[in-house]
Amino acid sequence: MGIIFNIQGYAVNDGEGIRTTVFLKGCPLKCDWCSNPEGQLPYPEIFQNKELCIKCYKCLEICKCKSITISPEGYPEFSRDNFKNCKEKECIEECIQNGLKEIGYEISAKELFNKIKSNYLFYRNSNGGITLSGGEPFIQPEFVKEILTLAKENGFSIGVETCGYFSYENVKDFIDDFDFFYFDIKTLNAEMHKECTGLDNTVIINNFKRLCVNSAEKITVSIPLIPGFNTDKNSILEIISYCKENNVNKARLLAYHNLGISKYEALGRKYKKEFAFISKDESESLKNLFLANGIQCNVE
Repeated sequence: MGIIFNIQGYAVNDGEGIRTTVFLKGCPLKCDWCSNPEGQLPYPEIFQNKELCIKCYKCLEICKCKSITISPEGYPEFSRDNFKNCKEKECIEECIQNGLKEIGYEISAKELFNKIKSNYLFYRNSNGGITLSGGEPFIQPEFVKEILTLAKENGFSIGVETCGYFSYENVKDFIDDFDFFYFDIKTLNAEMHKECTGLDNTVIINNFKRLCVNSAEKITVSIPLIPGFNTDKNSILEIISYCKENNVNKARLLAYHNLGISKYEALGRKYKKEFAFISKDESESLKNLFLANGIQCNVE
């Protein structure tokens, strides 16, 4: 069994062709700019949209695990730890406005594949397939291996988006069987990486090197463009040099956005830090550095 939080059909930005992207729950990094905070914790969470709340307090009346109090503003407030251990979670069903939902659920690899396989003709005709994303897929290695096996046995293309922070020993027997990788390289500066993600990048760098031994041609390096963190010319040139050292010749640049801010409140967390937005001219200039060094590059 694995735990996921979303299945997105007809995705066109997560690999070649039309794809189904499966978002697995749980990630060791806590990036300051993360736009999918619902993918960080490896268990189901309550997602509360206060804009839909009419303060009827039915959730409070029915709650058996004593997870709910009332805030000074009159909204139900949830004890996230209590909710995590609650088995019934009837409060979600009682919300007549659908302002409460549970993010994340268990599913077997076979159940997941059965949900996806009906789209086979779309995949085949567009050179598409399945992309595993997250969170960090490789922290659920057995589940990922099962999905990979089912995809390959049935002729599906399958790729993976990874932050790079995982145990290589847990995936070494099957990782090279993926058709492509989107591998995050946020910065090569270990101290800055730890400051903005919670962990240094030693594991990521080592995993990247190991993966490049057999699969360099399958790797596209993904770089989130975060002003004040990694958009200076020297930081980008370091990444370019590292790609070339490891025979990786594809990159994609992901411009910072803050579209995930509302999710943090709904999950009972705070958005750590807002960054400046990078201009189109700036991102194109960084793209041209890659192109000038013989690395294919797109801005997304």
